Amino acid sequence: MKNIIALIPARGGSKGIKNKNILKIKNKPLIYYSINSAKKIKLINEVFVSTDSLNIKKISEKYGAKVPFLRPKKYSGDKATDLQVFVHFYKWYLKNYKKKIDLIIHFRATSPIRRKKKLIEAIKSLIRNPSYSSLRSFSKSNFSPFKTWIKQNTRAKPLLNKKLNGKEMHSIGRQYLPQTYKHVGYIDILNPELTLKKNSMTGKKVYFFEINEKKEKYIDLDTKEDLKILKSFIW
Repeated sequence: MKNIIALIPARGGSKGIKNKNILKIKNKPLIYYSINSAKKIKLINEVFVSTDSLNIKKISEKYGAKVPFLRPKKYSGDKATDLQVFVHFYKWYLKNYKKKIDLIIHFRATSPIRRKKKLIEAIKSLIRNPSYSSLRSFSKSNFSPFKTWIKQNTRAKPLLNKKLNGKEMHSIGRQYLPQTYKHVGYIDILNPELTLKKNSMTGKKVYFFEINEKKEKYIDLDTKEDLKILKSFIW
């Protein structure tokens, strides 16, 4: 049986919405929804929260997550990266549990709406394809990066100076351009041996897992406008 761990990063500070990770949504703190989603999946052995906040630690433990440490400040500021947080947790786990983690599932507290069936589909997809270093969730992008330009002093330059059938891609119709996708935080899964040990969150071979944002009611809570949308989904 594989040792599959869920990790929910949730630091105390937040600029867009104060105390965002424990903001009450339908009488439950925001982080509850990610903890609850992870705990419902039998494929997941344990659910951990990585936080620098004693308050978030107490709330997370109340709803069944394990919070065995407070994350060091150097991995908790505005400039801290997901990679730093995950490597810190992974090293801590190996040192204290002394057993291998097969997969780490990245649950973002700011994306509280997830369907159990869709999550299981993602986990099983990576289990069936062990040569992949990670899985990331994507949705179709309405804006093509082939149409993006950058400014260098007074000069405009295409970000991607590519051609399609000899034609400059930045100047042809959108219907002729390849469909592109944006990474969304619905669910990400890492094989730590092929990612974290190589100082990467994705590794070299990423499994493509597509979601329909409207169908899944996906949202990444960051602004007060996002909060209004979230409340309309849940209430």
